[in-house]
Amino acid sequence: MAMGAENFSFYAEKMAAAFFMIGTKNETFESKTDLNSPFLVIDEEFLPIGAAFHAAVALSYLDNVDVLL
Repeated sequence: MAMGAENFSFYAEKMAAAFFMIGTKNETFESKTDLNSPFLVIDEEFLPIGAAFHAAVALSYLDNVDVLL
């Protein structure tokens, strides 16, 4: 279980916001530590998927909002 509010909730008070969590746990890596540990081992093969997801969200937003230049 994780508490995802952190300081991000202060941004959400000022504008529409979303908090995405991308899973990178791989049982075969046997990492038995928590998320804030320097010994955390993640499956880095998922990083491009997370990056592509965030890029798609940004592009979708830009396609659907009037941008003032």
